[in-house]
Amino acid sequence: MSVSVTIDGQPAERSEAYLEVLRDLGAVPNESQKHFEVWTSQPAGPATSESIWLAPSTDSVEDEWLRDGGAVLQAQAISEGAQDWLFRGNSRIKVRCAIPMPIEPEVLAAFLAHDFPLVDAVMLARAYRGCGWPNNLSDYPVPLGGPSSSTPFPRFPRSSGLYAVVPTNDWVRRLSQENVSVLQLRDKRKDDARRAIEVSKAVEAVATTDALLFINDDWRLAVQHGAHGVHLGQEDIALADLGSIRQAGLRLGISTHGIYEMLCAHACKPSYMALGAIYATETKAMPTAPQGLRRLEHYVRLMSPHYPLVAIGGIDLARIAGVWDSGVDCAAVLRAIVNAEDYRRAVADLMATKSRMNSATEAA
Repeated sequence: MSVSVTIDGQPAERSEAYLEVLRDLGAVPNESQKHFEVWTSQPAGPATSESIWLAPSTDSVEDEWLRDGGAVLQAQAISEGAQDWLFRGNSRIKVRCAIPMPIEPEVLAAFLAHDFPLVDAVMLARAYRGCGWPNNLSDYPVPLGGPSSSTPFPRFPRSSGLYAVVPTNDWVRRLSQENVSVLQLRDKRKDDARRAIEVSKAVEAVATTDALLFINDDWRLAVQHGAHGVHLGQEDIALADLGSIRQAGLRLGISTHGIYEMLCAHACKPSYMALGAIYATETKAMPTAPQGLRRLEHYVRLMSPHYPLVAIGGIDLARIAGVWDSGVDCAAVLRAIVNAEDYRRAVADLMATKSRMNSATEAA
């Protein structure tokens, strides 16, 4: 099974330009079965959720296409390069790039064939320079209209190891005593007073340890009680006061689920980025399909020179070695510890995988 792509109704493989890009990128993975349509002229049929029309000629046709579930990509030349608008349903994404020319349909089709979501395929196509996978962050477009920061947040230590996401202050206390390097309190109860107590007790629990404590979402409580940092999801960044978080000296971690969201996070200059979900997880509903190790390795090549990286989502003892091999700085776990029959043994086993990898690296 593999992804198929057509350009103006014809198999993309009929285009030598498309095949040339594929040869540059390497083998197309056999991970899923989808069919994308790329149109540069009037489409021959109705839109689907995997149809994209490049630069439709009239707004009325564009509106009908969007109502039917298709996507539209428009480009406009500006003095510094170009601006792209990606429209799908009610979603509007706007980015700026240094290249004034529209995206080549064959290049976009090639990244779709590599099974990237449409928005990420657009980002990759913009960054592509004809010499392999685009791993230079400066080649990627800049998202416009979202939160941003002119000053970087305090840095997060590299190679921090195990990162435990836990639901209560009691778990924070237990794991800080087991020398877990990084802890995140993720308390999803709606009782504000109870959450405040949990944050206060969690901060107290790590006060005499070396554990770094992050608070999920509740940035005000993290600031008020002096946590080490706060972790925000994409939907929470716009609602948070990044200036207040930075002024309080807190570190900032941001969740990302693909390349476009990484670019949005980069605009905020966080302390670290979390990449996920690497594997399917039952902990929370995810907006995207699991990333897998193949994409994770590309994300590390792209972002590791700039930020410490945390892999998260469905990671357990059987999977964690592959995660370490990708080059991330931390592996975040929840169920592998909280649901374990013996959490101390689970922590020791998970931490040992990092020690073994470090020993193998030093021996090599």
